Amino acid sequence: MAGVLRSMTGFGQAQGDLSERLAAEVRMTSVNSRFLEVTLRTHPRFETAELEAALRPVLSGGLARGRVQVTVELRPLVRSGTSLVLHWELASQLMKALEQRPAGLELAPLALRDLLALPGFAEGGGELALTPEEQRALLDTAGRARDALVGQREREAAALLPQIHGELAELASFRSWLAEVNEQVRTALFGRLKERLATLLEGAEVNQDRLLQEAAIAADRVDVAEEVQRLAAHLAHFDALLVEGGPVGKKIDFLLQELLREVNTAGSKCREVGMGERVVAAKAALEKLREQCANLE
Repeated sequence: MAGVLRSMTGFGQAQGDLSERLAAEVRMTSVNSRFLEVTLRTHPRFETAELEAALRPVLSGGLARGRVQVTVELRPLVRSGTSLVLHWELASQLMKALEQRPAGLELAPLALRDLLALPGFAEGGGELALTPEEQRALLDTAGRARDALVGQREREAAALLPQIHGELAELASFRSWLAEVNEQVRTALFGRLKERLATLLEGAEVNQDRLLQEAAIAADRVDVAEEVQRLAAHLAHFDALLVEGGPVGKKIDFLLQELLREVNTAGSKCREVGMGERVVAAKAALEKLREQCANLE
């Protein structure tokens, strides 16, 4: 799966004949999730446990994260001679029981799917059991629906890339600016410290060794050289992950936390006029990146 960046939201579908008697349509929708979660919806009287277990390897072959809902609809291709009996009296009993519900409890109207799931409501019509050949054909159809889903997730991620690169460029500009002003801040701090000492001593001669010692201590407190280096390393790592592709969303999330830590540290050290605005702009770029990358697989 490496090499292609993907989002976690999308839709895919496929259909085809499973045999001479059955056709199937498979639809898949996915949303954000920390892990790969699969839920299956199909005919109420169709046994799903075995099929759900068989579908997971199909999905994991192209997806690493996301909550994926799979809907399987089976359609008979030949008319069955077996009669189907619907026990409407059970539906009537259910309606009467629902009328006794507590006041204020609103329920959605009953649908046919709800009634078919009611034990004993439908009899006859045969069980929807798949032969091994039909199940293999269904999994093949599911694989094509998965491929369509993966394709859409890739297109969504590709649409995000220009915005992501734009915010990364803003952070790279902040890092370059921070490296340029670092020495200026140290020089300005030394000048202010010298002026303050001269004022406090009211014209007395300033001990240069003592001044240099105090200046060195103060300069070390505002030096952001390490933050500049770490920002450069994190941004290079970020670019590498975008090129790597695949399920890199979690790595990017951790990397964004490290970038924010370095920006905050630099902001706490740099309190010169005009620096606050640049720090705020860098934090805004990081927040936009967090929103954009939260959808990456």
